[in-house]
Amino acid sequence: MMKRLHYFSFCKTVYFARSPHPHYASLLFAVLPYSDSATAAAAAAAAAASATGKHMFMVQYLVESCGFDQEKATEASKLLKGIQSRQQPDSVLAFLKSYGFDDASVKRLLLYFPKCLLLDVEKTLTPKFRAFEDLGFSPSDIVDLVWSNPSTVKIKHERTVPKIEFWQGLLGSKDALVKLFKRNRAILAYSMEKRIQPNIELLRECGLDGPKLTSVLRFCPLIVAQNADFLKTLISRAEDLGVPQTSGMFHITLRALLMVSPEKFKMQMELFRSFGWSEDNFVAAFQKCPTFTQGSLTTLQRKMEFLINEVGYASSYIAIRPILLIMSLERRLIPRHRILATLKYRGHCESDYKVTAYMVASETKFVEKYIIFYKDRYPDLSELYASLKHTNTSDSGLQ
Repeated sequence: MMKRLHYFSFCKTVYFARSPHPHYASLLFAVLPYSDSATAAAAAAAAAASATGKHMFMVQYLVESCGFDQEKATEASKLLKGIQSRQQPDSVLAFLKSYGFDDASVKRLLLYFPKCLLLDVEKTLTPKFRAFEDLGFSPSDIVDLVWSNPSTVKIKHERTVPKIEFWQGLLGSKDALVKLFKRNRAILAYSMEKRIQPNIELLRECGLDGPKLTSVLRFCPLIVAQNADFLKTLISRAEDLGVPQTSGMFHITLRALLMVSPEKFKMQMELFRSFGWSEDNFVAAFQKCPTFTQGSLTTLQRKMEFLINEVGYASSYIAIRPILLIMSLERRLIPRHRILATLKYRGHCESDYKVTAYMVASETKFVEKYIIFYKDRYPDLSELYASLKHTNTSDSGLQ
């Protein structure tokens, strides 16, 4: 009988230990005789209940104060067990808001780095942000920096600042650096010694220095964040396509090829073959204007169909003027063509109608020559042009 009672008591201890609740902890003292094992079990149950309460507190905090959904909040709260009250996370949020972080920016940062809420404002965040200010960044610049590269908060500023100084030295200005951050997430996460600097040296060996290197880094900085073997392959692809390192188009070709895989390049070649281009036509067009290949297959097809079927250009005419293929269909090609078509219908611009000059002219020159010049006779052209630039209208009522 005593053995059964002892077994029953043991089962109760196990059961309550597996089902933590403050009420169960008090029951253990009432039911079981005093013993070291009973005391330990009660303490474990109380600790588990306390931990659960803290966990739920942070879940609720992340949902209500940081805009997390329940799933993300539950996941992030596992990393924030050290937070006992609102005081610590509130101090971090207040600090971020003082620099102009809005709710979306705060949420983005915390989704990437939930432990940011554990950082000491005075000892960690303030020195870090002050270091960014010492580099010339305004509060809004710092928001852009952290929003696009949240690792800047996670990594010690002693490691981040030299990277920022390196990029600023290459690009030549703080404004160019801020634009770089906005366009490229995690650019500061790459190792300068193992990746960025060796790749820059490789580009310099190819003759890309000074303004050309600056151009590459401003418009396509990820090119120096690539694996070294990949970058060497990119250089070989450019040379195989007839663009030597000595060519003035070499740096633009590298930028274009970074965005176009060999597979996509072949698919584009097939697309233009369907419009009558030979492989030589395609390669020659690429050598003149490498960036036209950055368009999607659908966009390139629509542009070719418009230029051939509506404007009336021959496919071979476009092949030697591939600059037409980098122009926006909705904001440039269609509006300008239809203004010229309207003027032609009214008896003007016969000599300009099939010449690409009106397509490649700057916006100011186009408006001066084809809108302002005719404004007294055709005051409707200005409104027509504005509507064409902002909407994809039909041909009806254009003449």
